[in-house]
Amino acid sequence: MIIDLTIIIVNYKSWEKLKLCLKSIQNQSQINIQIIVVDNFSNDNRLKDFQNKYKQVNWIENKNNLGFAKACNIGALQAESKWLLFLNPDTILDTNSLSSLITYSNSNNEHRLIGIKQLNQNGSNTNAYGLFLDKWTITGFFRIFNRMLRGLTYEKMNAEEISSPDWISGSFVLLRKIDFLKLDGWNEKYWMYYEDMDLCKRAKHLNLKVSLFNNWKCIHFHGESSRKNRTTTVITKTEVIKSSHTYIQNHFKNFNALNLHLILIVSRFLNLLFGSIISSTKRNIFINCLVYWKTSFSSGDWSSKRAQND
Repeated sequence: MIIDLTIIIVNYKSWEKLKLCLKSIQNQSQINIQIIVVDNFSNDNRLKDFQNKYKQVNWIENKNNLGFAKACNIGALQAESKWLLFLNPDTILDTNSLSSLITYSNSNNEHRLIGIKQLNQNGSNTNAYGLFLDKWTITGFFRIFNRMLRGLTYEKMNAEEISSPDWISGSFVLLRKIDFLKLDGWNEKYWMYYEDMDLCKRAKHLNLKVSLFNNWKCIHFHGESSRKNRTTTVITKTEVIKSSHTYIQNHFKNFNALNLHLILIVSRFLNLLFGSIISSTKRNIFINCLVYWKTSFSSGDWSSKRAQND
């Protein structure tokens, strides 16, 4: 049997949503799918039950939480198809949507990294795409102005059948295995967040077109894995900030890099400083970031230590 598509899911304690996700995959017809779930050390005694219930799934159990990028790469090593779909466990696919998506993509070779419209549980568009981080997009005000200037407003992008954002969310990324290999996979210097922006940035350098197909859609319960409790929230929110600096280190040099690092630090510092007055969660994130900024400036290395786990 020829496998048309391999779906790679990275899971961390998202068991209830993963059930819905796997059910939506089972509701796909006219397409042969290989399913790979990489469990990032949930360590909650639930994996065995899922392995017994979903025997058609290829389960991979990591011995540590290795982060999203590295877990995706581990899963991709087992893929046996031309097409790879990296999918979050907290997503629900439309019934019978993948067959038509793959058929269309096979006939339109110009689209290389493909995302689709993502809706929240209330049916609102989550705008799961964006602009590359640079000096013109580094603050919210600059991003709004940049979108207007470039004709990339959410309203315009969502109205087109196919739009071309800078990057698409890692919660749904469809691409050919040959392109995944050209890109050398996901960048494992990111533990969580910004790895999707990085992937699309590297794709642009290789002239691989990033496309958003608005005629296909899925539901995405955003933040299912990252907001389990306050401890997890502090860790993941801290990693957002660390990953933005990692992105700068990877894609900018010398004065430009230093300038962006400083702008980010000042804007995040002020936000967290005032936020920490009323929020213990922000206070803990603030403390984590102060340590990280001091260490990174001293060493010149802005990568997250969590991404260095084996």
